[in-house]
Order: sequence, then C-alpha cells, then structure tokens
Amino acid sequence: MRICYFGTYEKDYPRNRVLIEGLKKAGVEVIECHVPLWEKKRDKTRWGFFEKIGVMARLPSVYIKLNSDLKKLEKKGSFDCIIIGYIGQLDMIAAHFAAGRSRTKLIFNPMISLYDTLVNDRKMFKDPITRRLLHWLDWKSCSYADLVVLDTEEHARYFRKEFGIRNVGVLYIGADEMFRPSARDKKEKDIFNVLFYGKYTPLHGTEYIIKSAKLLEKHDDMRFEIIGTGQTYRHDMETAKKLGIRNVRFTDWVDYKKLPGKIAEADVCLGGHFGQGEKALRVVPNKVFQIIAMAKPAVVNGGDAMREAGFSDGKNCVFARPADPGSISRAILKLKDDDELKDRIAAGGYELYRKNFSPEKIAKKLLDDIKKMGNGR
Repeated sequence: MRICYFGTYEKDYPRNRVLIEGLKKAGVEVIECHVPLWEKKRDKTRWGFFEKIGVMARLPSVYIKLNSDLKKLEKKGSFDCIIIGYIGQLDMIAAHFAAGRSRTKLIFNPMISLYDTLVNDRKMFKDPITRRLLHWLDWKSCSYADLVVLDTEEHARYFRKEFGIRNVGVLYIGADEMFRPSARDKKEKDIFNVLFYGKYTPLHGTEYIIKSAKLLEKHDDMRFEIIGTGQTYRHDMETAKKLGIRNVRFTDWVDYKKLPGKIAEADVCLGGHFGQGEKALRVVPNKVFQIIAMAKPAVVNGGDAMREAGFSDGKNCVFARPADPGSISRAILKLKDDDELKDRIAAGGYELYRKNFSPEKIAKKLLDDIKKMGNGR
C-alpha cells in the first residue's frame, strides 16, 4: 500500500508521529508531502499580531508548493489514499482540490475542532463572525473527507452532533516507541516525585494541579514538577505566588526527546485533563498514552472518553475529578501510600498500552478502516 501524508502538519506532534511510525512498521510506503508552517513556535496562543500576519501571508505560496509537489509525486505512482494530518483544516480544503484530478481517497486526521478549541475551550474568539468562520471551516474540511478519524468515541459523537458529519471513525493517539519502560530512574532518595507536563490552557487545568500541590505541602517527602507554558501561564503563576507554593518546580519547557527521561524520574504522573470545560471529558490526552507506555502510574480524569478507551480506576490508573484539587491530591496520596497499588496500576496501564495503543495497533486499526472504504472516491 502506498499512502501520502499531506499538508502543513506538525511532524513531531504525537498524533502525526505515531501514525506515520505505525504505518511504516506495518509495511506501508508512506510518502510525506509536507511544507512546515506551524513548527516555528510551540505556543501558538501567544503569537503576536505580526506573527499571525506572517503566517497568513505565507499561505498562498505554501499551498502552491504543496499542490505542485503532490502532482510530481502522483506521476511516480498513484496513492491508495491521502491522509491530511493535524493541524489540517485548511490543508484539507487544499487537498480536496489538489487530489480532485485523481479522485484519490482523502482521510482527514484533524485531532481537534478549531471551533471547539478556540471558541468553547480557550475562549479566544467571542465575535460572531470569527465564531461562524471557525465553525464553517471545521464543517467544510470534514465534508470533503471520505473518512474523518478522531481520537475518542466521545469526540466522534461531538463532531456528528455539532457538524453533522457521519463518515467518522475512531483512532486513538497512542505513543511512539521513544516512550518505553526504563530502569534508569534518577530521583532524590526518599523523595516522592509527581510530574505534570503540557500546555497551560483551560483544558489542562494547571491551576488545579498547583492548588492540589499546596494541599500536599505538609508532606516534606513529596515534590512536584510542572513543565510547560501557554495561555494561562501568567494567571497560574500568580496563583502559585499568592499561595506561596514551596513544593513545586516550574520548568518552562523540555525538549520532546527528553520527556521520557522526565517521566522515568517520576513516581506518579498527572495525565489530566483537569479543566472545567466539556472538552476535558471528551478526549484522552497525548501524555496519558506516553505515561502508560513507560509503565508509570497515571492520575487522570474519570470522563466517558477515558472509560471508553479502557481506563479503569484502580486497575490501570487512578481517577480524579476535574477542577477539584482535593480529588487530585487524594489520588496522589493513594498511590504514595500504597506501593502495591502503585505497581499494579503501572503494570495495568502498560498492558493496556501494549494491547491497544502501540504504533502498530493504531496503524492496523486505520488500515482496516481503509480497506472497508473500497476503491476510489
């Protein structure tokens, strides 16, 4: 099978990285038709006016090049399908016209709804024109796809209801092979390390993690590390300052390749999402798959998306309620005070990863879906 992975997608983002790795391991010839656009700045919520204008100005040349490159690749041999990766709403529209001449099947791998993320969750746009535009962009891009693959059943239900999209499949994110169990744990003696990493957005609920750390401050043998920056960073730092936090180390960012080392040093990892919004309960975060792939115990929210993916409280993770520092702190203490439970949950999480969420398993599920689609558009 020959597949083209098309667009301005972020090459190192787990959703794209895991799928490409898995397809290659499954013996698929994956040809990347890619022009970088989003990689230059990791936190896109903090782009300034001129950065936004710069990206918009580049779009015409980017899509002219993508169209030209795809034509050249098609001359060397036809594709069984074209996959449009995350972030891909604009790419999907470009792919529809670029691939129209060959009528190659289009699979859209959007990961998120721009409307849900930017309007409902992050509340970045309140004017009705922009809200309608983002809603239209989600709907239009999905309408051009022969198959839209989303990361959870809950997310798929949202797309069906909100945008009227019917050709929706589910493909969990998984974790690439860089994340694997490690015996090289490096930690301070007799210190219980709790790790959270991610973007500071309302979805992640970093402020609730900070408040849970404050509740556990009396435990002198416990340390938190919170890694990341983002939309709510200033607000959350002000919260930490007001609380007088003493047991948290804040790290702005860690290179992706160094994340496995950070996870290996932790006794417990906070997978999230712990924000208040509805989206927090619809998705399973990238980091959850990475944590269980390294056989580390994870504290996660107990939403329907988690349960549908096979996560079970006390078996392969510990549930904590979103937006509830007390619930998060109690989940951490439960693992700290019971080594047998901690080891059992770590083993259960790793088994779940091996069974369902390795790159090979993710790719197999997609290839099965492709075969069911038949030939042509």
